[in-house]
Amino acid sequence: MVKVVSVTKSKVKSTAVGVAAMRAMGAQERDPSVRNPDYLAIRLLPPGLRILLGLRPLARLVLRQYHRTLPGAYYFHIARTKHIDAIVTQSAAQGIRQLVILGAGLDTRAYRLHDVLKDVKVYEVDYPGTQEKKRACAAKLADIPRAGISYVPLDFNIQGLDALLASGYSPSLATLFIWEGVCMYLTPEAVDKVLEFIRDHAAPESSIVFDYIFKGMVEGRCDYYGARESSRYVAKRGEPYTFGIEEGTAREFLAARGFRLASEFTPDMLERAYLTGSGGRTTGKVYGYTNIVHARVGPVG
Repeated sequence: MVKVVSVTKSKVKSTAVGVAAMRAMGAQERDPSVRNPDYLAIRLLPPGLRILLGLRPLARLVLRQYHRTLPGAYYFHIARTKHIDAIVTQSAAQGIRQLVILGAGLDTRAYRLHDVLKDVKVYEVDYPGTQEKKRACAAKLADIPRAGISYVPLDFNIQGLDALLASGYSPSLATLFIWEGVCMYLTPEAVDKVLEFIRDHAAPESSIVFDYIFKGMVEGRCDYYGARESSRYVAKRGEPYTFGIEEGTAREFLAARGFRLASEFTPDMLERAYLTGSGGRTTGKVYGYTNIVHARVGPVG
């Protein structure tokens, strides 16, 4: 059974909306080299917020508040969206047949990447309250083609990922798992259970992409860019960070759990790859305490 720190449905919904709002603001960046590709995020926001972000002067005020409250968050969401999109595109070209989005929130990839995912079955796994909201929001995108989606409502406090097996997911098909913005709120035991399920119920060609925070953040060592503000923010919301990986040890961590590291992007790498503007200069900074890994099922050869 996979357990996480208890959170209310209202908090889960608020978090999903906040992340989508950052993506929506990023999609309005003037420089296409920096712009967040999630042009659909704004259509999934509540009407009032959608109108606010559609007014550029007010959107700039909101963005300034984001920068003060969570330094690095806005640009991290731009970089993370681009990076995971790239891995989805690469994985589809390599023949995956399933995409499983764990903690999907208001993810729009089944719509935005419809052409890439035309031969891929998408499973969105999330808290029932958040997923109910997502399905209602998705009705606003009825005019846009989408990949085939199966919604798997899952209360991580009382259920395990076995619910996937009852929803049509096939362990024999090559699959990409996206685990975006989730594991830092789980217990170490819960993280292991998720990775164990994937290791034991995914074809050899399968892989997982996820972001993680450094263990020092969990232990209170807030000497990374944006760390102190972020720790205060999540603690105030009653969702403190509970899991991290010691900086520089992700390869060993994954190998011990039956995975081999394909790539790992550090904050500096994310900035260079995804936040370099048309003029060749880096536009902004991301969180200094988060890496994104892509790992394949199977032990190191």
